[in-house]
Amino acid sequence: MTRLRRIVVVGASQAGWATAAALRRFSFDGVITVIGDEPHAPYSRPPLSKGVLGGTEPDSSVFLAGADDLDLVTGLTAVRLDAGRKRVVLSDGDSIGYDGLVIATGARARRLSPDADEITLRTLDDALRLRDRLRNADDLAVAGGGFLGMEIASTAATLGKSVTVVDQVTPLAGRLGALLSDMCRTAAAETGVKIRTSPAGVRIEDGRLVSADGTVLAEAGLVVTAVGDLPNTEWLRDSGVVLAGGVVVDPCCRVAPHIVAAGDVISLPGADGRFTRSPHWWNALTQATIAAATLLGREPDARLGSTAPIFWTEMFGLRIRIAGKLPPSGEPIVVGGSLEDRSALLTWPASGRNAGFGTAAAVNFPISAPKLTRLAQPR
Repeated sequence: MTRLRRIVVVGASQAGWATAAALRRFSFDGVITVIGDEPHAPYSRPPLSKGVLGGTEPDSSVFLAGADDLDLVTGLTAVRLDAGRKRVVLSDGDSIGYDGLVIATGARARRLSPDADEITLRTLDDALRLRDRLRNADDLAVAGGGFLGMEIASTAATLGKSVTVVDQVTPLAGRLGALLSDMCRTAAAETGVKIRTSPAGVRIEDGRLVSADGTVLAEAGLVVTAVGDLPNTEWLRDSGVVLAGGVVVDPCCRVAPHIVAAGDVISLPGADGRFTRSPHWWNALTQATIAAATLLGREPDARLGSTAPIFWTEMFGLRIRIAGKLPPSGEPIVVGGSLEDRSALLTWPASGRNAGFGTAAAVNFPISAPKLTRLAQPR
């Protein structure tokens, strides 16, 4: 393999920063340049909807540990990849060459309207703006009942705001399954949060969330949307990189010779053949190590899909960590604690010889991530 002298990481995301750190752990001693489109140093996103939004954690707590031997470039966006010449073209008109490339450009918030003032929560600046707006708002309407939407609702409720969540489907059921999503919605209701569903969809109209037939679903002084995200792949068009709902990678995070990818931007084929993304911090960290090893010509210790993924969320007094297949189906086995006390360790064993991972969940229950993962492994 050609010796790499300069590796360019496009995306100062958690995945991009973790890949750069893994390259150093694997003894790469060449130049590593990390390019980020935000003005900030790399930071962790999970606290944004929780401690940062609620003001219980200092803004500085989100920033990731730095490395003096990395060349960090902020405030510039990659606009084109010239893979033939091994150059990344930047938004200031300049370009940078590489021997090895890491694609970690992540994703951006999906919007319900073309309005630039639509409030979302994806970046640190988004969280700070939303926090400032919340201070002067009595009520909040949230479009989207996924993890992010429900976390925002939970934080707003702790601040004494009147909150309504609107989604096309029952919030969290498609991710957490019936039992855990019911637990979350019950806890939400106990804090006064109202939940409404609108199967035909929802739009923003004059500070209101309105259904397709014009029914007003929620009206509030502040409206925020949390309706998913879109991968940042536009800069890769006409580059030769295969795109299908994201950057397509092999099980070793390889995109093409001398190019790997990690994080929210990557797309993998599911059992039905459709390509999907699974944006989550744990996946980003796992993929970063695999991508770094692959780029350096090492055999990764693991491959994508070989270990049970871990997800976590905190909302309405519930700290839920879950490993393995989502959503879990059927009735769980209570391994420890009590569902009635909302402190329990649960498992949903895999069924069938080729079923893959089962599911393990800890609800306000102390257990390490490795042990939780092992409970989800097929037996």
